[in-house]
Amino acid sequence: MAAEYEVRFTTTGRVPERDRAEFWTDHVRFNHGTLDYSFPDRDERAPAGFVGATHVQRCGGHQLVEFWSDRITYARTARHVRGDDDRSMRLFVPKSGALTVAHGGHALPVPVGRAALVSMARPFELVHGAHARAWVLTVPEGCLPDRAVADGPSVLDLRRGVGAVAGTMTRTLARERTSLSGPAFVAISARVIELVSLVLADTHGPLRPGGLQAVAEAARAYVDERSDDPDLTPASMARELGWSLRQLQLALRTAGTTPAELLRARRLDRARSRLEDPRWNAVSVGGIAFASGFGSLSAFGTAFRARFGTTPRAVRAAGPAAALSAGASPAGSP
Repeated sequence: MAAEYEVRFTTTGRVPERDRAEFWTDHVRFNHGTLDYSFPDRDERAPAGFVGATHVQRCGGHQLVEFWSDRITYARTARHVRGDDDRSMRLFVPKSGALTVAHGGHALPVPVGRAALVSMARPFELVHGAHARAWVLTVPEGCLPDRAVADGPSVLDLRRGVGAVAGTMTRTLARERTSLSGPAFVAISARVIELVSLVLADTHGPLRPGGLQAVAEAARAYVDERSDDPDLTPASMARELGWSLRQLQLALRTAGTTPAELLRARRLDRARSRLEDPRWNAVSVGGIAFASGFGSLSAFGTAFRARFGTTPRAVRAAGPAAALSAGASPAGSP
């Protein structure tokens, strides 16, 4: 069943003053997970009269929050990181006023025209004044490279080029919140994230043709080494290589394949090599499929026939010579 698209306005103005701080912290935690809060302008024990509001758009793992509130500091601590294992990211885009993100004692101002990317898998602080208003775009795990925030938050320029396009699309996505369907919201959010990925490439080292080739070669070497692992997926491969899934897909597209196709082809080649190898005669066809990284015998059989035009049992029965004449040489040693 398709995820439901939710658009909701929330304000502390509908809550008694004495309950507003608690209401706000619960609301923000629902949207963004575990955080600590500090209300610098008020009594920390009872910040009565706190004012804040949000417009939330949400569908599946994609979310855009437009918020404004009194001055506040949010802190994502190492304890929070250990506690919930959230590996998504947040892109903070100021609409008015200014934000400051901090990590490891270093504070980075984020004025209008810039954006800050932070990882929920690393501690950080977000501080803003009473007149700040901003959008917060959730970036699902695997959509952007971990290396972009490996040393703390990244501040991106949205004033020109691809960054300006990303900023405009974010504003439009928020403005048209009630006119969108769920699939449209998800698709546009994904496009914004892709544009942010391009901005990051310019900031942290562009993926030029030579760089794409290097990523593709690294992916092939990684798959050669790890293809037998049934838990290896395109997403985990990208994470281990330090790239986003989309960047890995782009690199392999230039090489004429995809992460899933590369992984499946290598597993099939290894399985065929083992079927032809007398040392594996004592292992059943199913055992070879599982040893080669397949989690389903039926899926293995279907993929094998599609790639080689014959069945695993036929290859085993025919032997290496007949298998070579069937159209594909065995690749790689078992």
